[in-house]
Amino acid sequence: MTKTILAFFTDVHLGQKLIAKGEITGTKMGYEATPQEHEHHLRLVLDDIARKGISKVVFGGDIGTAHSVAGFFELLRAYAFDVSLILGNHDTYVNVTPYYDKGGGTVAGKLCYSQQDPHLKRIFLDTSDNAVGDGQRKWLARELEGVKRAAIFLHHPIVPLDTPIDRTGAALRDRDEVRSLLIGMGCRVSLFCGHYHMIDEAREANIWQYVSPAVSYQIVKQSDCLKDDTGTFGYRILEMDKEEIKTQVVLFSEP
Repeated sequence: MTKTILAFFTDVHLGQKLIAKGEITGTKMGYEATPQEHEHHLRLVLDDIARKGISKVVFGGDIGTAHSVAGFFELLRAYAFDVSLILGNHDTYVNVTPYYDKGGGTVAGKLCYSQQDPHLKRIFLDTSDNAVGDGQRKWLARELEGVKRAAIFLHHPIVPLDTPIDRTGAALRDRDEVRSLLIGMGCRVSLFCGHYHMIDEAREANIWQYVSPAVSYQIVKQSDCLKDDTGTFGYRILEMDKEEIKTQVVLFSEP
């Protein structure tokens, strides 16, 4: 049986150096602009994907500083990848669309689109303003009409996580509305996201959610406060066939 194999990598944060190390002060992540920050991690991840013979990749958002966007796409062009891309809260539509344009999008000011896979429908959402928004939710509902299986790629998780960062204001503003919409649809939904810089898998009703590790650094999932792990990074491999989606997390550690 023919499978569709994708690599999902996210949260590169090129040029954004985490200011605090170890225990993060307060409830927000602080960065300072540092050229080439995390570029080495990105190259290692992309090299590993190419070495495995995977030709399709999905980037899950958060390229990094505005000045790093051109370099990000230049680096991607060095590989023979079929690239799909979504926007995260560190991205802006106007900065990214000159390099990755889906024909103006189907919702004004949002980089959202869909693809028909042999086994399911793939949907890509834009949460760069920390929300899906009313217009994009209406578009999503139309895209899911009559669909039995869907893989949805968006930067933010929809199913809540039991982790400190979920309680710091980092959650998607309208995730309850999106979750209710998805549960109300008559299809099996697999969500692939990042944003929280950790690995997590959860299920609620007809939703299977997979949170993937960041290319830049991780955030400790179970902790009394926000703590980072700058020595671990990685991505997720997806294998899609007629019956199921299998996933595998690939992790790297700094020496």
